[in-house]
Amino acid sequence: MISLPNPFEKANVPLSVDELLDIAFRRAFGKIKSVKLYRDPLLLYRSREIARMQTIADNITSRLEKAVKSFPNIDRLDPFYRELLDVVVGIDDIRHALGALQWASKICKRIARYYIAKIRRTEDPDKMAQLRKEASGRISSVLKRISKEIDFLRINIPKLRKLPDIDLTVPVVIIAGMPNTGKSTLLSRLSTKTPEIAPYPFTTRGLIIGHSELESVGKTQFIDTPGLLDRPLSKRNRIELQAIVALRHLGGIVVYLFDPSETCGYPLSDQISLYEDLIEQFSPDIIAVVNKLDLEREFPRGFLRIREYARLKNIRLIEISADKGLGIAQLKKKIISVLTEGGDEG
Repeated sequence: MISLPNPFEKANVPLSVDELLDIAFRRAFGKIKSVKLYRDPLLLYRSREIARMQTIADNITSRLEKAVKSFPNIDRLDPFYRELLDVVVGIDDIRHALGALQWASKICKRIARYYIAKIRRTEDPDKMAQLRKEASGRISSVLKRISKEIDFLRINIPKLRKLPDIDLTVPVVIIAGMPNTGKSTLLSRLSTKTPEIAPYPFTTRGLIIGHSELESVGKTQFIDTPGLLDRPLSKRNRIELQAIVALRHLGGIVVYLFDPSETCGYPLSDQISLYEDLIEQFSPDIIAVVNKLDLEREFPRGFLRIREYARLKNIRLIEISADKGLGIAQLKKKIISVLTEGGDEG
């Protein structure tokens, strides 16, 4: 596996059209080092107009190209981030926007070369200034033609830069289950440090990432996904499903929490339905865990039902109480076994 920091972290946010033009024109009419100090007034004027024209073009094209070159090669992205790129922005849309910037840079260079050549052949200072103004107007028009694409990048690149850093050099364990089944409590039990929050598409609170050192495994990432793996996939739209599919590319395993007490607010039948949905997405890498074991005396029927379901489906249950710390050691052993041996998680 390779280390996988957010590949969009260093993507350059382009300046707006007005900012690009303002900076280019201000620098063109400031002190320009490239102006040759001829004694002949005509040569001096021509040198100044050419330098202004070149400065305008260089300032604009260099910034457009910087935005394009700083964006990672889409075809070489890890599948996880490529999927997220499509979820957050849309791969076709980002290709179009970046292509528009490349096109504009090419056209601006062509305009500058054309008018600089005309200025070189002109003997009239007024005509030189007129040509430079004409070129500036054409360059401005080119930029205005791609204003929508620039605005698109200005809105969406900051979103991409906020995507989480997931280190794929270490194993990933995703904690899933319906809301209030005890996922955050379990995450805290499994983590040796305070979990951190990282933005993620279509989650209510972002990814919650904890870290721990597991025997025979080493550093391990534990990830809770509020708002994603906590309700039936049938109720998701296409984009939400794509965000879920992206998690499969992490190559980790899933710990699924059942709450047989139903104090989470969801009937056991719904919890089983979600579990079976996730089996289709992540199978066979799911460890089935019964949580809230400390409530069994109050709600015995639910615990009997989940055990019978597991027996019929040949599923090995790990029973814990994340709140009381019961069964956590056994769960860790199971996680280690799956990560190191790729054993049967069912």
